[in-house]
Amino acid sequence: MPTASFMKPVSLCVAALLAGVLCGTAPAAADEKVIIGWSSADASFGPLFYAQDKGYFKKHELDTTFVFLDSGAKGVQGLVGGGVDMLGADGFSVVNAGLSGVDVRVVGSLVGVLAGRVVAAKDIQTPQDLKGKKWGISSFGSEAQMAEKLFLKTNGLPDSSVTEVQLGNQGNRFAALDAGQIAASTFLPPIVAKVEAAGYHVLAQLPELAPEYMSAVHATLASTIAKRRAMVKAYLEAIAEATAAFKKDRAGGIEVFEKYLKANEGDAGLAWDYYAPIYPAALRPTPKSVQFLLDQSTDPKAKTMTPANFLDLSLLDELETAGFFKTLN
Repeated sequence: MPTASFMKPVSLCVAALLAGVLCGTAPAAADEKVIIGWSSADASFGPLFYAQDKGYFKKHELDTTFVFLDSGAKGVQGLVGGGVDMLGADGFSVVNAGLSGVDVRVVGSLVGVLAGRVVAAKDIQTPQDLKGKKWGISSFGSEAQMAEKLFLKTNGLPDSSVTEVQLGNQGNRFAALDAGQIAASTFLPPIVAKVEAAGYHVLAQLPELAPEYMSAVHATLASTIAKRRAMVKAYLEAIAEATAAFKKDRAGGIEVFEKYLKANEGDAGLAWDYYAPIYPAALRPTPKSVQFLLDQSTDPKAKTMTPANFLDLSLLDELETAGFFKTLN
């Protein structure tokens, strides 16, 4: 007959098993499922790709699924419709959504300058030559459209100087330029290298037009922050760590660009060289970069709103106070 000293641990073990766990082993918590949208096939989203492929989301107990949405406007629609939890998108689309009443919030920065170049057809020598021509943009309300308007304004041309054509991603816009269907568009590395190699003319370097600009951002709904704050914080921790690592890992950066952008090694290298120095590991967008977008907007509401209406930096503040970003150096 078993002794009392033997019965006690056996009884405890049975009780634990009945509770659904192994004796002496705590149940493993499932990683939280998160759907992440990204909105343009360009290198602005390098840290997102890197975080996904190198296990940074997994490290922070997030089970992530990537969804490509082709434009910032479609990305915001994904947030509103519940198909996407977190979004990497151009800041212009996010601000436009906020102006239209969507409770979207920027929680971090991907790129804080207006990246890329204005490239025109071979017969276009000056900005004035664009009068009456067609300009390819990704979609109405996108960064590509904002860049076009900024370029025209900088060169003293009214918006009516060109006809805007919605074409989606850069690959589509390059094909349209090559077919003579448009006279100009904006392009980012690595595809801009192909456009230039084909003999098209660079009319402007966009960082010179907007050196402090909320180009690409991490965004979500205010309601998501309220309901899933721990998830959003873990997302930002993963992204910050991935960004800091990406900036030091050229080979790894090239690898993810080859995978997600379908780029060859040379183009992926050009993209890493261009973007790695300008990704902010601290993830903090500046109020001035948001105000720039508001100043460019033609929506009357833009004059009544401030950067605070579009930013929620409370999680970055918490991480800063806790000394998290100091651990990335």
